[in-house]
Amino acid sequence: MSTLYQPLSLTKKAVILDTDMGPDCDDVGALVTLISYAEQYGFDILGVCHCTSNRSGVGTIDAVARYCSHPIENLGQWEHPGFLDDDACHKYSVEVAQRFSEKYANGTLKIAPSVEFYRKTLAAAPDDGVVIITIGMFNTLAALLESAPDAISPLSGKELVQKKVSALVSMAAILPEGREYNVICDYEAAKVVFDNWPTKMFLSDFHIGWQIMTGYDPADPHPDSPLYESYRLYTAGRCQNSSYDLTAVQYAVLGDCELYALHEDAYRLEFYDAGTGTPDATRAIPDPDGRIYFMKKLVDDATIADSLNEHMNKYL
Repeated sequence: MSTLYQPLSLTKKAVILDTDMGPDCDDVGALVTLISYAEQYGFDILGVCHCTSNRSGVGTIDAVARYCSHPIENLGQWEHPGFLDDDACHKYSVEVAQRFSEKYANGTLKIAPSVEFYRKTLAAAPDDGVVIITIGMFNTLAALLESAPDAISPLSGKELVQKKVSALVSMAAILPEGREYNVICDYEAAKVVFDNWPTKMFLSDFHIGWQIMTGYDPADPHPDSPLYESYRLYTAGRCQNSSYDLTAVQYAVLGDCELYALHEDAYRLEFYDAGTGTPDATRAIPDPDGRIYFMKKLVDDATIADSLNEHMNKYL
């Protein structure tokens, strides 16, 4: 098995989660899974950053964390309006945030701009002491990389990442090539990150979590749970969903294990136009100097689903 990535379960390094909570409910499952693993293995969640303009997504983060008795006070959000903040991105987050986050409902939820969030959180962290997990778009990380020295730190954003972050684990891209949602929503930001991120990157591509179905039992409703309600509202009552984001969290915690390993090659990502008129598709190119590694599954989807559902249902 690969020793390229040292998992959180062994290193106990701290973690930052970056999520687009809103367009899909698997972000809820991923946050629940991360909290469950943090309690199991004893690592810290330094904060959660929300990479869209949907403020109710941050309210949902607060609601989920507090429901799991693991409140997360350090919250960030994309600074700019109009990014993934339409009705299609509000299928569950507005109702869940309003019902289950008291601070969101009364307007007292504290949310820092994403660049400030990252610079403060990383500046205060131990050197090489942070793993970042991204399960959304890359706009916040691109802005971090391009940030200049300031009163928070004399280091540029890229220098801060180089000094403080040991690895980036992401749900992103599609192997070997194609268009994937977390990339195409802001492909320019994704390209900035994939071309310039100074640490190794470990990707759970589209195919990893697509057919791993996790969630809740609609025959056993929990209307007082923001976890259950997020899945119910998003899936129109089916309460089961693909596990794209959960697999990235699981690999970040467990690394190479009985469930997953890494493909042998290192890669770089080449952006190209797949016929849409926009160069938002990616092609994975084997490159001995590459810093990108893709996960692969070692067991069937049902086995992984069972392992994830244990964490999903822990808090009901």
